[in-house]
Amino acid sequence: MWNAQLYGAYKKERSQPSADLVNRIKDNDFKRILDVGCGSGMSTAALAAAFKNSEIIGADLSENMLEAAKKTLPEIDFVQRDCSKPLFDMGKFDLIFSNAFMQWLTNQEEFINNSFEMLNENGVFAAQLPLSYLMPTSKCINEAKTVLPERLRNAEVRKTVAFSANDYYDILSKLSDDVNIWVTDYYHVMDSHENILNFIRGTALNPYTEKLDEIECERFLNKVLDNIKNAYAVQKNGKVLFPFKRLFIVAKK
Repeated sequence: MWNAQLYGAYKKERSQPSADLVNRIKDNDFKRILDVGCGSGMSTAALAAAFKNSEIIGADLSENMLEAAKKTLPEIDFVQRDCSKPLFDMGKFDLIFSNAFMQWLTNQEEFINNSFEMLNENGVFAAQLPLSYLMPTSKCINEAKTVLPERLRNAEVRKTVAFSANDYYDILSKLSDDVNIWVTDYYHVMDSHENILNFIRGTALNPYTEKLDEIECERFLNKVLDNIKNAYAVQKNGKVLFPFKRLFIVAKK
């Protein structure tokens, strides 16, 4: 279960990628915008600030996240939907925006195809995905699975999946002659290794911790933290740099 408060603890770090993606498309005139997997509304806020005259709809499955979004942006229309399934009934859009959502989908090509079907002519599909599998935290989590209870050690949990830029280009080039893909490394300055742990508790660790009782969870998190301490060096001033790699896509129909 998603926790908006835990997710929002690092609002500055989490909101910057969506702001950067919006900045790449801000010169367009979008009449109708869909923010798919809008979560607590961080990405929606960036869209609302850039496109003040547009109709913006945010869609997400998590009731907890949507409650936070509605409190922050009461003027925006937020709807509870399973965004992994077709949303054709919502009509056509000039921009379909997806910030840190697609990586949770197992049917990403289908999602992209459906999104393009929902776009008006000359509409834009814009997405950002964290490339978690390329980051040391992914290994930190995998190596900590040894302390999980037997029932969960080999159990299926929701995992993030991100393809390479080449793979996304092959998917998108079937739909668009105007595809832009880039990768950005964000270096988050953390006060401690514990901050890195708390950051990923709101996302990558959630599929594990939601299945554990209090004692099991503490043991698992302690092991992840030990691994993080080995993976990330402490800087001379005592801070810890937490590089976070993200892939961006902008494609025009």
